[in-house]
Amino acid sequence: MSMKKKAILLVVLLAAVWMGSALHRKVEAYTASYTIYVNRKTNIVNVVNNKTKKIARAMYCSTGINYRTIQGTYRTKEKLRWHALYGGVYGQYCTRISGAYLFHSVPYFSVSNKKVETKEYNKLGRQASKGCVRLAVVDAKWIYNNCRTGTTVVIGDNRKLATPKRKLLKISTKKSAGWDPTDPNPANPYYPKLKLAKRSYKTVIKGTDFDPRSVITVSSKFTDPDLLLSKVRVTGSVDTSKPGSYKVKYTLKDPATELKKTLKVTFTVVNP
Repeated sequence: MSMKKKAILLVVLLAAVWMGSALHRKVEAYTASYTIYVNRKTNIVNVVNNKTKKIARAMYCSTGINYRTIQGTYRTKEKLRWHALYGGVYGQYCTRISGAYLFHSVPYFSVSNKKVETKEYNKLGRQASKGCVRLAVVDAKWIYNNCRTGTTVVIGDNRKLATPKRKLLKISTKKSAGWDPTDPNPANPYYPKLKLAKRSYKTVIKGTDFDPRSVITVSSKFTDPDLLLSKVRVTGSVDTSKPGSYKVKYTLKDPATELKKTLKVTFTVVNP
């Protein structure tokens, strides 16, 4: 091979190495968006934005009984939508930390959203697992969706972590299986209810005072109705000085479950 061809080949190889390195740096920068901290003693998880150094999310968890959860620093390996767990049960939104240790939902008796182990759900906030880090579905899903494979996970007992704003929920254990109240599946019975108080309220008499918020009702199994009502976001308005049709959209996010509900209503202003 001539010297000229060798020089060209060397340039090509160096360019390939540089491009590979640049791609690696880009991937590393992306995967380093967050760091996940787990305290095995307090059973709290904090996800910290590496750029702003602010807490992106704080969550309650259940780590391993008698500190069976591994400690140290790891990088997440893979994601699994549903995955078989130790003991013949299953988890949703699984993210592998290392080996058999995962972030995942509270275990389910089968691959069914309505088969979560109710007694185990009520143990969130204290040690309860065989070693994995259990989370409410809304939190397991957040990590699954937002923390790319390669995210750093730091597990220990001494780091002081911020307490989650969302309180721990307790669900009925009359049945051994049920729904995780934070599961975003549309069939979840724990979704907040948002509806028009009376169908007749769709018709508004011209010239009357009208507040779109005053004609709806809200409810949740975990949140006070007055608090829920204050959380409703109203998009659109009704001009009672002009006959016509007015579209209003109501959006509600239940702070207890983080489940969202929307309601669209068309109001008609008519002459007296």
